Formats: sequence, C-alpha cells, structure tokens
Amino acid sequence: MLDLIDETYLPFTTEKLRPHFVGDVDGQLRYYQESASRYQEFKLSHPDARGIPLTEARVPRQIEKDERFWTITATKWIFDAPDKEALLARLLAKAYGSVPPLTGIPDWPACLKGDLRLYFEACFPSPKTYRDSLRSQLDRRHLIPYVFDAAEREDARALEGPTHVDALFLNRTNGFAWFIEAKVLSDVSCSISFDVFRNQIVRSIDVMLDGASTPEAALQGRDPERSLFCLLTPAWFKGSPHSRLYGWLMQEYATKPEALARDLSHRQGVDWARVSRKIGWLTFEDFQDTRPGACPWMRQRAI
Repeated sequence: MLDLIDETYLPFTTEKLRPHFVGDVDGQLRYYQESASRYQEFKLSHPDARGIPLTEARVPRQIEKDERFWTITATKWIFDAPDKEALLARLLAKAYGSVPPLTGIPDWPACLKGDLRLYFEACFPSPKTYRDSLRSQLDRRHLIPYVFDAAEREDARALEGPTHVDALFLNRTNGFAWFIEAKVLSDVSCSISFDVFRNQIVRSIDVMLDGASTPEAALQGRDPERSLFCLLTPAWFKGSPHSRLYGWLMQEYATKPEALARDLSHRQGVDWARVSRKIGWLTFEDFQDTRPGACPWMRQRAI
C-alpha cells in the first residue's frame, strides 16, 4: 500500500514508515491506516461538521488528538530533512543546553554523527532491579487484596510490563539515544497494576537508565550513559504546567534531584543531579518552528 495514510496528520506512505517500527510492523501500520480511514470517511460524510455532538465525532476524529499521529509526523519530518543533524542539534540544545549532559560526547553534532535511526513504539523491558524491589515490598506499594492474589501466580509473572517509547532517536554508531514521551491532551498515568506510586515519567526515566533491551537487533547498542529523556507536548501545557500532573513532575525532577532518588529508590549510587540534567521538555511548536511542515495541522488552527 503506497498511498498516503493521511495528508495532514500522517503525510507518509506505509512503505516510508515501515523501517521505523520493530516488532509486529504490519499490526502497527494497520492501526494508523484504520484510524485514518475512519477519519476520511467521516469528513466525506460530514462536509459541514459544525454542531455534531462529541459522542458522534470522538471516535472517527480521534486522529485529531492522537499523540501517535502527532509524534510520528513531527519527528519524521525532522528526520527526513536533508540537514536533519543540524535541525536535531537545534532541538536538543533548546531542551538541554548547548553542551550535552552525556559521557564522552563534546557537542550535539557528535551525538548525531553516524548511523542515526528513528523508531516508533520501541519496546523496552521493565528494569530487573525495579521488578525485584517491587516484589519484595509489594505490601507497601499497593493496598487491594485481589492485586496481591494476582501477584502470587505460579508463573511468577512480571509485576510491570515493557515500556513503549513513543519515539526514539538512536545512533547505533556511538550509543546515543533520545527517548521521547508525547502527550496531546492526555496526562501521564500515575500508577501501574501492582504499584500505585509508579508514574509514567519516572518509569520512562528508569528504562532510559537501564541497559536492558528487547531482543530486536535494531535496539541493541544503546548506551544508558548517553541517553536522554524528553517530554513532548503542545506549548499550551508547557506554559501552564500546573494544569497537568506531568507539569508538576517535570518541574520537580528537573530542579530537585532528590525527587528522582525518592521515586527511583531501587537504584543506588546514582548521580541524580546529572540525571536531572538529562530530562528535557519540548513542544510540537518547537518542531514546527525548527522545520515548518512538521506539524501541518497547525496551519489550520493556531494551537
């Protein structure tokens, strides 16, 4: 299938997107095709959508607020640019400062030079240190009886599943990695099934700090010491961080390293001040400003 998935929210062919997924590639692409198809059918049958109830529009127009569509379009538009390294260096400097807070890399061009890849929905296993810690103190991380019963299954199930990264820039030459967690309207989750204190931001940072990865060869070679985490949202929410839980968490983790130590207490001997410098926050508007067209829906209505 070579046609565009959607001219505005995902203006790429499926064949152009295929190299950016690892694992169940056809299933991943099918999600975008089906969502875009529902959207296009809705537009054809409702040339004037004014006054249509939310209950009728929410599902067929999900694409308009779907962070997966927003993320792929914004990041791939940068990745496909002839001067992608310069554009990415500009974004990274905006998020983390002019000097990378990384081991053995003097500047942003050095981070990006080499075999640079872009992956979507990359999957990383929960860190073993966290899973072991959670199992040993489950009675201090949850309070519901059926949860304790489920944790006793004979197969000793993992108490936290893998983490899916919305977008991942990975330099397979030097191990540099840039984790991106994107939000449009949704907030971060503030728990997992077996841990009421585990929030989505710190979970992603925990995975970033860990050396484990899935068996897919595409994700091998990432260096935790050369990895960064970034939240990507509309500028509205960065300007009003109090309106979302992630706003409070990002401010705390970026300015109070002891908060990271508190929420990642299973990790010992970590320079948390250095980790806090590896946490950044960019907006979709930053991507649009860096390369116009990265967020084509912004031409229709100011965000």
